[in-house]
Formats: sequence, C-alpha cells, structure tokens
Amino acid sequence: MSILNSAISGLLASQRSLATVSHNISNVHTEGYSRQRVNLVAREPQFVGAGYIGSGAETSSITRITDQFITTQLRTSTSSSSEINSFLTLASRVDNMLADAETGLSPSLQNFFSAIQDVNDLPSSATARQVMISEAESLAERFQFLDNRLSDLVDEVKIQLSDNVSDINTIAKSISDINSQIVEATGLAGGAPPNDLLDQREVLILDLAELVSVNTVEQNDGSLNVFIGKGQPLVIGKTASSLAITETYEGHYEVSLANQFSSSIITDSINGGSLGGQINFQTQMLEPAKNALGRLAIGVAETFNDQHRLGASLDGDVNTAFFNVGTPRVAALGSAPNNVTSVITDPSTLSDSDYNLTFNGGNSYTLIRLSDATTTAIDTGGVSPYTTPAVDGFTMNITAGATAGDQYVIRPTVNGASDISVLISDPRKVAVAGPLKGGVATNASGVPTNIGNAAITDVNISSTTGVPLASNITLTFDATNNRFDISAPPGGTLAYTPATDNAGVQFTIAAAGNATFTVSGFPEDGDGFLIQNNTGADGDNRNGLLLSDLQSNRLLLNGSASYQDTYGQLVAGVGSTTRQSEISSEALEVLKEQTIEARESVSGVNLDEEAANMLKFQQSYSAAAQMISVADDLFNSLMNAFR
Repeated sequence: MSILNSAISGLLASQRSLATVSHNISNVHTEGYSRQRVNLVAREPQFVGAGYIGSGAETSSITRITDQFITTQLRTSTSSSSEINSFLTLASRVDNMLADAETGLSPSLQNFFSAIQDVNDLPSSATARQVMISEAESLAERFQFLDNRLSDLVDEVKIQLSDNVSDINTIAKSISDINSQIVEATGLAGGAPPNDLLDQREVLILDLAELVSVNTVEQNDGSLNVFIGKGQPLVIGKTASSLAITETYEGHYEVSLANQFSSSIITDSINGGSLGGQINFQTQMLEPAKNALGRLAIGVAETFNDQHRLGASLDGDVNTAFFNVGTPRVAALGSAPNNVTSVITDPSTLSDSDYNLTFNGGNSYTLIRLSDATTTAIDTGGVSPYTTPAVDGFTMNITAGATAGDQYVIRPTVNGASDISVLISDPRKVAVAGPLKGGVATNASGVPTNIGNAAITDVNISSTTGVPLASNITLTFDATNNRFDISAPPGGTLAYTPATDNAGVQFTIAAAGNATFTVSGFPEDGDGFLIQNNTGADGDNRNGLLLSDLQSNRLLLNGSASYQDTYGQLVAGVGSTTRQSEISSEALEVLKEQTIEARESVSGVNLDEEAANMLKFQQSYSAAAQMISVADDLFNSLMNAFR
C-alpha cells in the first residue's frame, strides 16, 4: 500500500472525526441528543516479504455514548416523579377545600348547633326557630357545595385522563413510525445504527414515561417493543395499540387498551406517569373523600331525624323528619338488568367504600368491598325479591332476572352530600318539645285530687309507636297491693312500694312509644297520675336538649366518633396523604435531577472536550494532508529521474 493511500485514509478518518465533532457541537442544546464518537481501526496491513507494512486507518463505526442503566433509571424516575406530582396537584385542592376555615364544614356544623341551643333557651321564639332552620339550610348547602367541588374534580380528572390517553396514543404511533425508519436505515447501512433516529426514539420514550411507566425490549432488527404499566403492550415493532377512557359507571373512569385483535380494561395494570397519578387520585382520594363526605351527611341527617321524630312541634306533630336523606346508588354494569336496589339501615356502620356485586349463577352472589377486597357471600335461597342481611350499614333488595356474570356497583353514600336538604320551612314544625308529659288526676274544675306527695317526672319516648296517644293513660295507685293500675289501653300494672321506692323508680310502657317515666314519693290509695300528649308546649325544650346533645354524642364510625370527629378524620386523612405525597414529590424530584445529571455526564456534549477533539483531529488532518504533499514530492522526484 502506497504512502499516498495511507495518507488519504488518515485524511478521511480525520475528516469524519471532525464532522462528528461538528455534529456534537451543533446539537449541544438538542433535547435528548447523545454525543457521538467515531471509532477508528487500523486497516489490514500488507505483507512485503520482510514483514507487514501498515496501510492506514479506517472508520469502523460511529456510536452514541450512552449508559443503558442510567437511561432506564431516568425513565423510572421521570415516571415516578410525574405520577406523584400529578396526584399531589389534585390532592392539594381537596385538602385546601376541606380544611379551609371558610369553605370547610366545621363552621356550618357549629353554627347549626349553636342555633339549636338558642332555641332551647327560647323554645317559644319563632325567630330562634327560624334561625335554626336557616342554619340547617346553610349546613345542607355547605354539604352540597363541597360535593359539587368534588364532582368538578371528577370532571377534571376525566378531561386530564382523556388528554393523557390522547398524548400516549400520539407518542405510540410516532414510536411505531420511527421503529420502521430505524429498521429500514439499519438494513441499508448493513447493521450500522442510525444514531440520530435512536435519539429521537429515546426522546419519545422519555415523553411517554412522563405519562405512564414504560419498559422496553429491543429486537434484533433494531426496533423497540414498548410496554406500559405492568406489562401491557403498547408498541410491538411497527404496530401501535391505542388507549381509550371508558366511563364504567357515573363518575368512574377506566382505561382500556385496544389492538387489532381485542380490547380490554387495563386500569389495574396502569401505574406511573401523570396517567397513573390521576387514576390513583380517583380511586385512593377522590372517590373515598366524596363517599366519606356523603357518609357524614347521611349520618347527620339520619341521626338528627331519628331524634327529631321523637319530639313534638308547637302544633303537636310527632314523627317528623327534619332532613332529606340521600339514598344508595346502584349501577348495573354492561347488560345487567336493573334488579338490585339498596337501603341504608345503620349510618353508624357505613364505610367510605363502593362495592361490587357479582351474580355467580343459581342463588349465589358475591359482594366485594372495593377499598380492601373484603368478600361477603350472599345466597338468596331462591327467594325473589330477596333482602340481604345488613352489610356495613346497608341492605340490598335483589329481584330474580340476572345472568351469571352480571355485575353491579353499590355506592351507599355517594349521594349523601348532594341530596341532603331541609324538609321543614315552618318554624312551628321544629320539634323541640317532648311529645308526652306527666300529670296528676284532677276534678272537673281542674283541681288536683291526689292526697299523697308522689310525683311523675321525666316522661320520654324512644319510639313513635302509639304516639300521639289516642287518649290519656291513667295510673291509679292501689295501696292494698302496692301497685299502679294502668288504664286500658294498654292496661296492666306497675309494682310500687312507697316504703322502699319513694326515692324514685323508672317505668316503661312499650305501647306508648316505649315511654319511660319516673315515679317518686308517697302516693295515697286512689291517687292518680296521667301520661298525656304534650299539646301547646311552647316552653318545653326536652327534645331540643337531646337534639343539642347530638353534637357531642359518638353516633358514627361504629360509635367511636361525633359529627365533628368524623369530619376531622376525613380532613386528617386527606391532609396526611397530601403531605406524604408532598414529601415524596420533593424526594423524587431530587432523584430525577440527579439522574439527569448522571445522563448528561455520560451522554451530554461537553464543549471543552469537543474543542480539544477538534484541535486534535484538525492537527491529524493537517498531518495527513502533509503526508499527501510528501507523497506527491516523492512521486515527482521519481518521475524527474526518468526524464
């Protein structure tokens, strides 16, 4: 091999190296660009008898400087950071709304019970009663306001999910297209990698990692199979699948994956990226918060109604509900018939979860609490309609007609906050008085006729059965037998021995609303006492005091929490989750930045390094050019020797 050919090979090698350096410098600010390097090898030497003489240099390859471990780590950290940031952005809005002193529920609860106390102080005041109704309406409106804000977030999550799915589909199509280009370019180059196309694909995959977690598998032809979430195939070679958002029931959205063969729900397999964060927010915070708020509204309305029904209005009305109470929502999925309804039986045992009911065939159903997968087996025994035993404070009424595999979503509390309202508008209808009262026997002129000093007090009821009374109940003392004879109805006797019972004995008459009352003192034979309707009781606040006590009574969460405690638990749960997300977000952001720095240290363009390379290759280029000049001089000298 001649000096000229060796010099030309060196010239070309230096020229290609300089071109690569120039390419690196030009792309110093290009997103996702990996610096490239020309790999040089010595050309095959020539044997000349005495030994081998070198024949110059040639370019073996042009490679990207990358670290696959760092690349994978960057995808993972990007996906995790995007997921927690997406969750945190939405969760912070729920936290701020529920915990805010002005927009939260606590002030309305306090104002409502303060108004009840004002009525107790002035039971006959129409103004105080009207204020109580107004504060009750404000409380209901606050429940509705908070529920509406949560519903707005439901709509916003739908929009964000749809936007992310659209972006994922666009990126998937771009990856499949660039896979085709890479396969073609690799084939044309005899297996040499098209570096810039590989960089472009890597940028697309990193963009995809912002939206959902990504795993990739490289194929022999240079294409890349892309899997999302927990292994769902999004791109296989040159073929891209597509995602879609499906509303399986009102306000609940699932992600489905469709390819050329089938379509299936993959929500449980989605994690990472903003899509995973939004799905987590929907299932882990938004739906539980909406249900928990509804559970509180139902608990307030039901327990307040229960006590209000046991009181009497200024017109003597009893058994009157004060609040309208939300009812469970049942969604039949797919083609399942609407043959299941639900009723709340015990607000104190309600959970903040939704439930899935599946018909297994025959008489068998399976109920799954979605928050923790607790399973309850249900057997209708062939009865239709069949009312189930209570589960977590609600029952279901099931009518025959389902097909094996049919599914239903039971949402016991989701309507609680949106449906609560005040049923009473007339101040006279507020039932703060006790419906029954005790009295003593009188003559025709209304003068008491009792001789002894006995008294009847503390007449209260725990049921509305038999109330108001059709007629007064009279208790007549029989000194001979030490008992009170009860007039019919209901009739019967009550044992009472003055010598031992004079400090007071409590009795119950079941037929009169389970009325309890206390008799004390020393009655004389024939003394009579009355249990009668409490008509015209404008100064009576006995039931009002019991209504006021509801504020501090532990009536909810299996008897462990008051109204305020229950709301406080909701706020604390949301706040704790939000704070944990905030801490995780900060940590993941630092990890992401560190990974980016690590990638840049390996794959990024260093201008100082490239400047040094430029000088090095420029000098080698000049040296090779000088060798060509030397070869030319030698050739000319040789030619001149023969002239």
